[in-house]
Amino acid sequence: MTYLIIAVAVLAFAEILTLTLFGKRTRKKKETVKPNYSGWEASAVAYNRAHGLPDDAI
Repeated sequence: MTYLIIAVAVLAFAEILTLTLFGKRTRKKKETVKPNYSGWEASAVAYNRAHGLPDDAI
């Protein structure tokens, strides 16, 4: 019975390791989102975000 418990624990640990190393959700590609703003609007939006205002409060 002890061997069964040890075997189940080792298999669970191995499954966790394989899922974290080789799973689908481990390597996510970061997609950069380009804003649809012109130059001065982009700086205004950055200012608004820095001060906690909504983006369209120009």
